[in-house]
This record gives sequence, C-alpha cells and structure tokens, in this order.
Amino acid sequence: MAPSKMVPQTPYKIWHGKSASYKYLRAWARPAYVKRLMEDKLDSRSIMCRFIGYPKETTGYYFYDLSEQKIFVSRNAVFLEKGFPADSRRDKMLLEESSEARQ
Repeated sequence: MAPSKMVPQTPYKIWHGKSASYKYLRAWARPAYVKRLMEDKLDSRSIMCRFIGYPKETTGYYFYDLSEQKIFVSRNAVFLEKGFPADSRRDKMLLEESSEARQ
C-alpha cells in the first residue's frame, strides 16, 4: 500500500528497488507439523504444534508443543492451511428446536 497518491510506491520498494516479500508471514495460532531434530527410529518424524510468533534473535518461528507444553524455535515446519484437527469438534454446536412459543 502506497503512503499517498503522490508517491505511487511503498517506502520499501523505493529503498530496496523491489517489492517486499510477505510469504513468511503466518496467522497466529496456525497449526503446523514441525520436524523433530533428534528422533528415534520408530518415533514420528514431526510433531503437531501451534505457531505463536517470530523470534527477534534468529530466523525461524516460535511454536508451542501441545503434548509437552513447551515453546521452541524451529525453521522446519509445514503449516496447515485448514484448521487444527481438534478444532473441528469444538466448532460444531448442536442446537435443538424448541416447541415452546416465544413471548
């Protein structure tokens, strides 16, 4: 988005000569499969986590491991574009039709 009609380009594009890349931005609490660093031969190679932010000191993403309740940084992740598997049960609500008249 340009800052004004007089300046048709963004400040980033003026300074760097190219458009900014937003492909690394993710929605907060997005589910992701994160590759484990040290795995046993029979263990799963990735764990289901939630994305919770960006670290300032290194490249990567902050993830929250639901099973161990720990926060860690990783660059090796596959983000799920659909919802978290447990969310599908939570989002559904059963409504029953009432036979009583409203007053």
